[in-house]
Amino acid sequence: MTAQTDKPQIPKQVNYISVSPDTESKIVDQILTNASGVGLGIILTLLSLVVLARWLGLNALITKWMEKLESDSQSFRSLANSVQNMSIDSKTHHNKYVEDHTKIVEEVREVREITKEILYKVDKA
Repeated sequence: MTAQTDKPQIPKQVNYISVSPDTESKIVDQILTNASGVGLGIILTLLSLVVLARWLGLNALITKWMEKLESDSQSFRSLANSVQNMSIDSKTHHNKYVEDHTKIVEEVREVREITKEILYKVDKA
């Protein structure tokens, strides 16, 4: 048989430290100073990217790109309207076809009936 061994107990870890209020105040001040420095760095980076983009002429490039997007979207709107009009025309022509077909079928039935009557009269005579 296997011998059962007792697992050693792991002591609970302490998740806090005890510091004086003066030290705690200094730590909080340091954290706030570092956080504000990071925020300021991000803001300066974004501003410098905007200035660099203008200096490189990206403003004009972006304007041209937006104009191209606008013309492309206008082309797509025009295409969509054309397709919609074609769809409406197709439905109209289909409905006309169905009406014409129905009329033709009715006329053929009338011709059959007339033909049957004529054949019936010919057979009697």
